[in-house]
Amino acid sequence: MEKPAIFIVEDEAIVANDIKETLKSLGYEVPGIAKSGEIALEKVKELRPDLVLMDIHLATQMDGVETAGKIHALYDIPVIYLTAYADKALLDRAKVTEPYGYVIKPYDERELHSVVEMALYKHRIEREVKKRDTILFAVSSAVEWLLRISRGDCVVPREFNASDIRDILEPIGLALDAGAIGIFRINPEPAGPETVSLIYEWGCENYRSCLYKPELKQFTLSAMGLSHWNQILMKGEVIQVARSTMTEEEKPLFVLLGAASGVVLPIFIRDNLWGFIGFFEIAERSRSPDEIEALRITANLLGAALGYR
Repeated sequence: MEKPAIFIVEDEAIVANDIKETLKSLGYEVPGIAKSGEIALEKVKELRPDLVLMDIHLATQMDGVETAGKIHALYDIPVIYLTAYADKALLDRAKVTEPYGYVIKPYDERELHSVVEMALYKHRIEREVKKRDTILFAVSSAVEWLLRISRGDCVVPREFNASDIRDILEPIGLALDAGAIGIFRINPEPAGPETVSLIYEWGCENYRSCLYKPELKQFTLSAMGLSHWNQILMKGEVIQVARSTMTEEEKPLFVLLGAASGVVLPIFIRDNLWGFIGFFEIAERSRSPDEIEALRITANLLGAALGYR
């Protein structure tokens, strides 16, 4: 697990270096120190730290409050103020920048540690909630559009085509910052095992389309080394997997998709397993519980919309 990176903005070199050594002893990375607000903005843009410790009194043209406000607005990086004193007018200005805490100089190591940890935790939770809400908004908008075009002005709803579904998946994929989304249909076979086909797809700019690969048409999960998926999906459970932890027998599907990891969820129509939707990543990553819950809602809504026809 990577250490959180904390950038220091402090115009007193001795104080800045002392804070740096303290943070390093507490297990944090310190990618840089800036003596002015102007330099801080340049470095924060380049380094994108997890948190900024900001001296509220900078003896430069741009003070700590103005610098913190710009960092918050431009990069959504949490800021903790360092201050020896502050008058009411300065504190009133500081509140507008929505700081994640204050540390009084001369600082106490335990106080610094607790304030930093609370700020990192609060920002992580806020970011996850914001991500979940963004995903759900994209899902609700997409499904509303899907239902609207399925009804139209016709007595019999029209069939969705690949372009329709791609337009629906795109805002969801962008909200997720996903590499690709694939919808797979399970086809019952009277004379043999069920087959699976990739029928709809959306991909980011760096993703190479797999929609027309013959290997992804009429395949079986057992042939991909994924026969255990069937029982998991039938139970309505989520599959979150990374290629690096798979056995060689389980990798063919992810190799064909060019995916390093993914989250797979079942799609049910009228209580029957219709297929599944996969949210795939080009570079390996895991999804938070809030994101997983949003993806589950996505699968449920898509099932309801597809089943409406």
